[in-house]
Amino acid sequence: MRLTDYTNVLRRRWWIVVLTAFVAAASAYAFTRFQERLYRSEATYLVLANQLDNGLSIVLENSMNSYKELALAPRELDQVSQQLGLDRSAEWLLNKHVAIQPLPDQRKMIVQVTYPDPEVAPKLANAIGQNMVGLVASLNASLEGSSRINLRELQPADRVNLYWPQTRVIVAAGGVLGLVLGLLLAFVIEALDNTLKTAADIERFVGLTTLGAIPTVE
Repeated sequence: MRLTDYTNVLRRRWWIVVLTAFVAAASAYAFTRFQERLYRSEATYLVLANQLDNGLSIVLENSMNSYKELALAPRELDQVSQQLGLDRSAEWLLNKHVAIQPLPDQRKMIVQVTYPDPEVAPKLANAIGQNMVGLVASLNASLEGSSRINLRELQPADRVNLYWPQTRVIVAAGGVLGLVLGLLLAFVIEALDNTLKTAADIERFVGLTTLGAIPTVE
């Protein structure tokens, strides 16, 4: 096919492309309306070391991973859930709803909570973070002062953002996918259509030059 052939196909079948893109975008929007809303809130904690040496980065990384494991232990999460009066088990919380991200290079630990209730999300993030601070303090009680690593709240979880669904992104992706499918569908239909529509089609089909055409009578 020549470039003009592609242009002619789009001129004749443009409505298929538009309709397919619209249906795909509308379907994507409908999909988002049936999704459970999830809200994310984060609390940030600063990691403070009392001793500075060449191996501090390794010590911090190992310690922060240990603090993460302690704070996310099922027993601790169940306790936090009960304190807040939540009917959520540790297993449910650990299933993509609660996470702790250690950042050794920045000496920070971020507690992330993704929850259906926008009011509960920050409370849960702060509660898990404060419980982690308490666990670290208990560990420090048995260590010498120079070996202690402390946690301090840097930014409480006071902001909540809609995490899922990302309606605009999903609808845009649906529209783009529909556009691609519409283009493919238009060219497939055109390929299956063997009718002769123009003088150029007749010339290619019979291999002869068109001398004239019967005018359309209105």
